[in-house]
Amino acid sequence: MCYTTKRKIADCVKHLMRKKEIRKITIQDIMDGTNMSRQSFYYHFKDIYDVLEWIVRYDFANHIVAEENQTMEEWTLHLFHVLDEERLFFERVVNEIEWPKMLPMVSVPVEEQMRTILLRYNRACTAEELNFCVHFMTTSYCYYLMDYVYHRKHKTDKELSNEVHSLLALIDTKPMLHTLDLPTTQSRLVG
Repeated sequence: MCYTTKRKIADCVKHLMRKKEIRKITIQDIMDGTNMSRQSFYYHFKDIYDVLEWIVRYDFANHIVAEENQTMEEWTLHLFHVLDEERLFFERVVNEIEWPKMLPMVSVPVEEQMRTILLRYNRACTAEELNFCVHFMTTSYCYYLMDYVYHRKHKTDKELSNEVHSLLALIDTKPMLHTLDLPTTQSRLVG
């Protein structure tokens, strides 16, 4: 029952977003569209932004799950297909909500998949190295996704595939910077 009620509210919000700006959608609009009471809304969500986060968590996250043998390129293409299928929703969200507020909504599901995929590429790294790479790649992907939607970019599968292939080829090359040998003693500031 809880999921069904949340789904009904979420679907109503997505429908209303086709007609109104997010900040102009009222709880009463949602209740009128779902034939529910305000108490039902507040039992399940604290505000409309909570609904948007739920939509991203369930609709977006469930659709971007990496398949077992999927490469980074294949997963990225799939990610952009999902984004394009729900472009109107994401354009509204990205254009009406500050990006730092939007980032946690998108980054949680992307991070889960990024960890899965990166573990396939290199199992020999330490947990600390893996965590850094997952965080770096997740943040990079999420900001790129938001930029892609915000600027209404459209790319073909071939263009996206080439970009991801170039990125992975660059990452896979020998280090571009040499490791710095840091002094073992701490310097003291004089003055």
